[in-house]
Amino acid sequence: MTVTGYKKKKLAKKYYDLEFSLFQNGKKIKISENFQFNGHSVSAICYNKKEKIFYFIKQFRPNYYLSKNKIFPLEIVAGGIDSNENPRQAITLHVAPDCLDEITHLFIATVPKITNFQIFNKNQKELIEVVPVPRNKISEELKKNTNQNLVTRLALLEILKLKI
Repeated sequence: MTVTGYKKKKLAKKYYDLEFSLFQNGKKIKISENFQFNGHSVSAICYNKKEKIFYFIKQFRPNYYLSKNKIFPLEIVAGGIDSNENPRQAITLHVAPDCLDEITHLFIATVPKITNFQIFNKNQKELIEVVPVPRNKISEELKKNTNQNLVTRLALLEILKLKI
């Protein structure tokens, strides 16, 4: 995944209109969104019992691209909680992180084996790479210190405590 350009327009305090041009698997993709730096969310540690593997994601995020590092760090699956939802409803409906400075409810979810590791969600305008990580590699991910936020770091630490 490569960012080939972007436009940023400030709409209000902590609220931006963003447009990015990306290149992935030989295809040009445009992602536009209004981006706000707050909210409530749910997160899930995704685990496949049969394969004994955890699934994380790497997702294009405007705020990472605008940082000096331009990295696509490892993340756990997450999503925003709408005003008409509770955390359990939201975790079953959303699969993409979208907030910073959030209050997060963390779940563990048993999921089927994932075989499509490159996803473009047209409805949410999200470019996502699924990253399978065996339990014996979780400590290595923590040592890399490239996970994007406290929630992902907490999830990695919680995985180490699991008796599975």
